[in-house]
Amino acid sequence: MSDNPPPATPAPLGQTPAGPGGKTLAEALRRGEARMHVRSRGEGARALDLYHRLMRASSAVWAGSAALAFVLFNLAFAALYALDPKGLSSPAEFMAVPLFWRCFFFSVHTVATVGYGNVYPVSLWANWVVVAEITLGLALFGVMTGMAFARFSRPRARIAFSQRAIVREVEGVPTMMLRAANQRHNMIFSAEARLSVLVEEMVGGVPMRRFYDLNLVRNSNPTFALTWTLMHALDAASPLAPLVANGTPFEIIALVWGVDEISGHTIHGRWAYEPADLHHGARFADMVERDRHGGWMIDYDRFHETIAID
Repeated sequence: MSDNPPPATPAPLGQTPAGPGGKTLAEALRRGEARMHVRSRGEGARALDLYHRLMRASSAVWAGSAALAFVLFNLAFAALYALDPKGLSSPAEFMAVPLFWRCFFFSVHTVATVGYGNVYPVSLWANWVVVAEITLGLALFGVMTGMAFARFSRPRARIAFSQRAIVREVEGVPTMMLRAANQRHNMIFSAEARLSVLVEEMVGGVPMRRFYDLNLVRNSNPTFALTWTLMHALDAASPLAPLVANGTPFEIIALVWGVDEISGHTIHGRWAYEPADLHHGARFADMVERDRHGGWMIDYDRFHETIAID
């Protein structure tokens, strides 16, 4: 159990705790958001970690940022070349192009090491600018290439979670159950799962957001390749049982992680549930069966389906 200080404007007690960007934490996790949308002020608000901003950006944003950096880089050096109008030697047919754009295209040829040979520096100033551009251009391309590889090689899991959790009796004990599946069907070795419940409480007259760990019937899976039903008994020792019984707002955070057999990297999947996502007196529809060749067949059309039981 861990205590976390409340946000600057905590949600009133009795309401679902607000998560990033005014949304609940469950909504943020279900949207697949990898970070919390938090506005800040003060000393820490001035911290700018450009690398992490670009690493967590979408592919479209990253590609656009890389293209913009390349264009701005060449525009800056075009302005430097233009300071010496006679610093570049150009063929007569190219002289019809305005000076600045001649310098811009020469900058692109230089930093990309194309070197068509029809435009070249002739003055001392232009040659020194070429030296600076090549030096900084190698660094720029090195950073962009390294970041592109880091984004491409980053391990990503294809772990799906059921959109709803169920509550039913198992051997006479009310049990909350949710379903996870490895959509790649490769081996995830030493897979582990963890459930926590997030609830807002009053502690000494102060609202605090607390996480309580939920014990699982089985929290490890040696080879997670197909599906996995996570089960938590709502017994006397369960922190979740009184919340469900009293109708207290809460959020259940589910995490599954393990070692991918292909990449050797640790991968993880996450999901979250709110009280409205619990389906009482139901079971999950069967989705795993054998095909006519004796292999496993998984029907993902029934992955989220629940069936009411007496």
